[in-house]
Amino acid sequence: MVFLNRESKEPLYMQIYQQIRNDILNGTIKEGDILAGSRGFARTLNVSRNTVDNAYGQLLAEGYMTPKRGVGYVIAKLPEFKIFTSRQPVALVDEGLCIDAETDNHVLYDLTNSSHTSDLFPRKLWKRYTLECLERLDRETKISSLLDKQGELYLRHSLLLYLERIRGVHCSENQIVITAGVQQSLDYICKLLSTEHPTIFIEEPGYNKAAAVFQNNGMTIQAVSVDEEGIIVSNIPDFQTACAIYSTPSHQFPTGVTMPIGRRYQLLEWAKKNGTYVIEDDFDSELRYYAKPIPSLQSIDKDGRVIYLGTFSKALSPSIRMGYMILPPQLLAVYLDKFQNYNSTAPLLNQYVIARMIESGQYDRHIRRLNNIFRKRLEGFLEEFSGTMGNVKISGNGSGQYFLLEFSKSVNQKQLIQQALEHGVKVYPTMQFWQEKADCPPNTLFLGFSKIDLKNIPDCVTRLKTAWAEWL
Repeated sequence: MVFLNRESKEPLYMQIYQQIRNDILNGTIKEGDILAGSRGFARTLNVSRNTVDNAYGQLLAEGYMTPKRGVGYVIAKLPEFKIFTSRQPVALVDEGLCIDAETDNHVLYDLTNSSHTSDLFPRKLWKRYTLECLERLDRETKISSLLDKQGELYLRHSLLLYLERIRGVHCSENQIVITAGVQQSLDYICKLLSTEHPTIFIEEPGYNKAAAVFQNNGMTIQAVSVDEEGIIVSNIPDFQTACAIYSTPSHQFPTGVTMPIGRRYQLLEWAKKNGTYVIEDDFDSELRYYAKPIPSLQSIDKDGRVIYLGTFSKALSPSIRMGYMILPPQLLAVYLDKFQNYNSTAPLLNQYVIARMIESGQYDRHIRRLNNIFRKRLEGFLEEFSGTMGNVKISGNGSGQYFLLEFSKSVNQKQLIQQALEHGVKVYPTMQFWQEKADCPPNTLFLGFSKIDLKNIPDCVTRLKTAWAEWL
């Protein structure tokens, strides 16, 4: 039974979602049960049908139920698990794709996701908080001080409250380490993990720049295939000498799929069984346009097996060069010992500015603005390509800043890229995301929309249609 508190500030769809989810988790609603139709349920609750549809959509996105034709929504099979309801205290002890686009005078539209259109950076807000934080640092006599190796406590505290609310993360402030981005986070992690076990599993296809960090640290990479639910856990061999699995469960890079709750628990169980870690790269999970962000893998980890990574590059700017990692307690002890003589490489002033943005609620407003803009850009591409859907398929799932374009005919990536370039549009190959290059489907391309204005999308797609007329 769902009870709605209409005086609560919590949206009605979230109240419905949370109560149904809790009933599933505690066994009140069981595997195979069929949920009431949204129209009838809306009448019962005296709410709009859209309210129920939004609640059902969130449950569907997280894998708690599946659609069954002619029946409705059926509760999915879930493993037994424990729900975290509060932050777990920890005793104190002694950071998607950024393709480097070459400057090319005849490129009118660069479909990368390595940067934003310049109007998306919050200039006025950044300037205002920079001046404010300069004054504060001066008052606190920190302007000329050395930086703590874990980053400024002010930012770690603000970030913790934000991640608890938005991503369901459970940790303490001392588990957070501020870094100069995801790649530095990964570099630190490589040095924390045992050198006796240099093998690491990564997704196939997966983030090529993460793979580069692992290789540069002398690790042996083993690729594991992904499907429509993310990394295929059943394909990961029992390998007790592996040190970690690198995964992007909330928005798999580059396919864009979301790992459902059942498989998330399978992944955690595998990590526990083999005594290894899961590196969860949560690079752009805030950017979801039609549903609430999926809770993090770290939020359901009760055994301290998840190393959580985040970044400010996707929301603010890659040039900020700031990210963070959340270490399980046992790795935190190793970090504090191994890096005791290090200082943070993230500029103190930038740490204060971002902390102030989060604390004031301006960061949330900025994220909402980005979601609105990127949703419209994605919908613009979908609309412009709609007449060619028999010959191409777009993988966009209402999140992130990119999509994959898959051709139904036999094509060649290099030829498609060159043809597009001749018409003023730069698109990108997917080959770089595969360890086994021969396994990469030659009929796919990577297209980002973070650096193109909405008004330019019709002309951009018209140029691509002209360039690819032979295959469309």
